[in-house]
Formats: sequence, C-alpha cells, structure tokens
Amino acid sequence: MILDQIKNAALYRGLHPHIQAGLDYLSAFNCEGFAPGRDSIQTDSVFALRQEYLSRLLENSKWESHRRFADIQFIVDGEEQMGYAPVSSLTVTQPYDETGDAALYEGPGQFFTLRPGWFAIFFPEDAHMPGLATATPANVRKIVVKVKII
Repeated sequence: MILDQIKNAALYRGLHPHIQAGLDYLSAFNCEGFAPGRDSIQTDSVFALRQEYLSRLLENSKWESHRRFADIQFIVDGEEQMGYAPVSSLTVTQPYDETGDAALYEGPGQFFTLRPGWFAIFFPEDAHMPGLATATPANVRKIVVKVKII
C-alpha cells in the first residue's frame, strides 16, 4: 500500500506503466464540474470511476482485495477513513469472484483518514476497506482509478 499526496505522484510513476497513466490522470483532473461516471484512460487496462456517496459506518463494511487490478483511491471532496490489512492476515468470508475481481475478508487492520489531494494505492496483496465515515456519515466525492496489473 502507498499513501501520499498527489503533488508527490512523480515518485511512484516508475512502479508500473498503468500506475503512471492513472497518476497522470489524477494529477491533471479538473475537479470543477465533477459528476459521477467512468473515464477510460487506457481502454480497459486503466479506467477511472468518479463516485459520490455518503460514507458509512465501520460495522457495515468488509475488507476487500482484487487480483487483476490495483486501486488508486483519490479524494476530491470530503474525507473518509480507509482500512488496510495484508490479505495474508485476514480470514476469507467470500472467496475470490473472477467476474467482480474481488474477495471479501474479516479480521483486524489499520485505519487512516484520506482527505482531498491525497491518494492511496492498494495492490493485490493489500486488503482495503474504503468509504468509512470519520465521525458520522458525510458526503464524499472520490475517484477510484482501476489499474490492470495482471
């Protein structure tokens, strides 16, 4: 997992060409006129999901991980808590589903707050729990860039 500000994106561009494309998209993104939707960055290998939602309580959440895609999660407006745990430290509650590229888990992890201008990158070995309320549920605008790794 990587946690940093978008102004430092250049530090991570050499990790993978698709990660570079995703970070370039986020660095150039104009937040004015934000609307939920999907942007294709590199066909189906890199795409952005613009989301707007009400953050949720921890007890209504599960750990998730992906195998084919890494996530770059970027807060546009609002803030949310996110969780991180190594997949190897958790118990599978829903086996990997290839169609949805996701598995679900339970167990302990670490939590942090993501605010505007910050991003987190979650790789296949990183379980994550996004979308959590920091105190009470609140509106969040976020972009999740899906980056094909495999």
